[in-house]
Amino acid sequence: TKIMEETNTGAAMPAKRPTFLTVLCILSFVGVAFSLIGGIMNYFTYSTLASAGNMLGGMGADAGKDMSAAMNAMADVMGMDYGKMAISALIQALLNIPILIGVLLMWKQKKTGFYVYTAFEIIQPALPLILGLGLVGGIMATVGFIFAAVFIILYGLNLKHMS
Repeated sequence: TKIMEETNTGAAMPAKRPTFLTVLCILSFVGVAFSLIGGIMNYFTYSTLASAGNMLGGMGADAGKDMSAAMNAMADVMGMDYGKMAISALIQALLNIPILIGVLLMWKQKKTGFYVYTAFEIIQPALPLILGLGLVGGIMATVGFIFAAVFIILYGLNLKHMS
């Protein structure tokens, strides 16, 4: 029995994941899934809008030219470039992969996951600003930074439970 006692006490049992960390990770898993799907859908939507604007501008009829001019004028007022928005949506969707890896590491209570998550949660909302998407990009970045900051702070409160 002495050998059994040494075996049991010698092996460190992994710490139980706190409920708060579990809930944050589950929310992040769901958020990553929605963001990945939404980013891919937005990529195709913005690509289609960019093509539609180009197609309308290339039509010989005056109605097509007027429609294209109206679409482009509206996009210019908002600082929107559908081609850039498509690229931004695709890159943001792909950035969910390292974010997911960070969440998986935090699920396993590894501090490395927090640092990976934090880095990519800051890069992701900055992308519309980097690509110069104007007013719409600024709004998207602001909302993205707010959500990122909240989750980074909440995960940071759990760092003491990670190794």
